[in-house]
Amino acid sequence: MGFSWILGEDLTLDLGTSNTLIYSKRKDGKIMEPSVVAVDLNNYEIVAVGEKAKNMEGKTPDNIITLAPIKGGKIINFEIAQVMLTNLLKKAKSSFSVFHPKVHIAISSGISEVDRRAIEDCVIYSGARSIEFIPSAVASAIGMGLPALEPSGSIVANIGGGTVDVSLVSLGGVVASKFVDIGGDSIDYDIINIVKNKYDLMIDKETAEFIKINLSSFITSNITNSLSIFGRDINSGMPRNATIYGKDITSSLFPLFNAVADAIKVILEKTPPSMTGNVLRNGIFLTGGCSKINGCVEYLQNELRIAINISENPLTCTCEGASILVNNMKAKNNRRKK
Repeated sequence: MGFSWILGEDLTLDLGTSNTLIYSKRKDGKIMEPSVVAVDLNNYEIVAVGEKAKNMEGKTPDNIITLAPIKGGKIINFEIAQVMLTNLLKKAKSSFSVFHPKVHIAISSGISEVDRRAIEDCVIYSGARSIEFIPSAVASAIGMGLPALEPSGSIVANIGGGTVDVSLVSLGGVVASKFVDIGGDSIDYDIINIVKNKYDLMIDKETAEFIKINLSSFITSNITNSLSIFGRDINSGMPRNATIYGKDITSSLFPLFNAVADAIKVILEKTPPSMTGNVLRNGIFLTGGCSKINGCVEYLQNELRIAINISENPLTCTCEGASILVNNMKAKNNRRKK
């Protein structure tokens, strides 16, 4: 029994707009790569996948383009997604395993049956023996150490690159959920427009993301902070640098976080009275890359008048939680067999 993993190991997968994660217990760690593939249009060959492809964005000749096959947890380019997942599964799969792995996929409650089928087919064609879906909200809650398998009730808000998913979880399932098609990418595009209109400078998405990570903040004392960036002057067409101030990009944060606040309000209204006490005592739990934006906790607390908590590992807790759940289920089944 100790060598059963040779016949097929278990991997957990979190498909994200910005990043895709795979957790492999046998390789004792996570593989996290940007959800990007670079393609040569001259011969339609794959040039790079993941981090290497992302580093090429905005720096390639005309014949090479970078494609993002995942949007809001959905596959929008099947062939490119298959290439990306095949590459990642090969990295994660143990070299000693004889058969293809079983892949447990964390999936949002907002994904339709058609999109679920597309994900299932794509993962199977990419090298999985079989697949199983796990509610991403439950996985996130477990990854944050919350009692998601108990009858307590926890509200988890996942603020990703392409979507917001707010769910009330209890007893290993989703009691209520609200899915919104907006995410961190919207901040990037707003920053591009702000820099264009305010500073007469064209920047790419990578630079906008850099500004978002290093300068964006809800905290008043931080909006005087600045950052020097490079771009192309709109008027002259020449490259130049500019100093960007935090106060000018704060407005880019409001559409996303107002959507988060509205989604949380919807779930609070749907929370059964029996769970209200636990939710009010424990607060709301944030995960996803945009939960790291400076001051978002204070902003949401002010909007909702309820405690807001952030995951210690917002980028990886969903995949880690899914892995914990799978391992616990396997251990439980093994005990039953004995």
